Amino acid sequence: MTLNAGQLDSNLNLTAGMAAAIEAAFEGVLPLGPTEDPPVGRRKLALAIARGVLRYIHDNASSIHVTVPNTGTTGVHEQTVTFDIDMSGL
Repeated sequence: MTLNAGQLDSNLNLTAGMAAAIEAAFEGVLPLGPTEDPPVGRRKLALAIARGVLRYIHDNASSIHVTVPNTGTTGVHEQTVTFDIDMSGL
């Protein structure tokens, strides 16, 4: 799977991606106000957050490691994580 931010389509709706997940999370904690129709500002904010997070992960991927217990012997194994990030539009 490739991580992507998503984008605003021609109807100002978010396409599938991190921004759509962020918008859904907004709905759970901050319901739309009576004057937010359509919630374009909120969608732009979600898209900006998604782009920033993915840019940060991309630029700092070498700092992210996974440590897995070695189940056959003592000790652990550390492995650098590889991310597939769609950087188009970021």
